[in-house]
Amino acid sequence: MTQTKNEYPAISLKVEDIHGKIDSVQIFGRTGTFHIEIGSGRGTFLLNQAQAHPDDNFLGIEWASRYYRYAVDKMGRWNVSNVRLIRTEAASFISDFIPDNSVDCFHIY
Repeated sequence: MTQTKNEYPAISLKVEDIHGKIDSVQIFGRTGTFHIEIGSGRGTFLLNQAQAHPDDNFLGIEWASRYYRYAVDKMGRWNVSNVRLIRTEAASFISDFIPDNSVDCFHIY
C-alpha cells in the first residue's frame, strides 16, 4: 500500500500552518547548515544529500502535487530526519517566510 503525505507529518510542511518568518531551527528543531532546493521533483537530490550530510538541514520546495507527494513518501520510507518538504510556489514562499541571510545554500536544478 502506498502511503500519502498525511502519513509523514514530520516531513510535510503546510503554508497555512506558518505564521511569519521562520528559520531552520524552527523548521527542524536543531541547528545545521540550511539548504533549500527549489523544484525538488521526486526528491532524489534531497535524499542523496540528506544521507551524505546528516548534520545539515534540507528544505525542498515543489509546486507539482504529484511530485511533492512522491518526494514526501520517499523521505518517509527512507526515514530521513533532516528533510522537510512543502508544496508551494518558491519565490513567494521564500520572500514571505524565509528571513534574509538565513539560507546557507540554494539548489536549483
